[in-house]
Amino acid sequence: METVITRIIEIEKQSAMDVERAEDAYRKNIEAHRRNLEEEKERTHAQIISTENARLKQTLNELNKRTEDGSLAAARDYELRFQDPALVEAVKEKIVAILLK
Repeated sequence: METVITRIIEIEKQSAMDVERAEDAYRKNIEAHRRNLEEEKERTHAQIISTENARLKQTLNELNKRTEDGSLAAARDYELRFQDPALVEAVKEKIVAILLK
């Protein structure tokens, strides 16, 4: 009878150690999985920021190009007005008319 009790106690100890090892393994697996997810989250976050910065840079470059093109067009238009003899003559006549009033 004593041998049976001793054997049962040994089996219970072994089972308890098996359960503890399994719990340790699961804890380690869960921690490793958590770390992997955290690293993936950081990589994804960095990728999103990089993509958005590139998109923003491209948008700003396009806006700068449009602004520059508009400014050049306005400057050309301004210069063309001074090169139009009829317009220059009309302005001169208006100035003389204003001065003669």
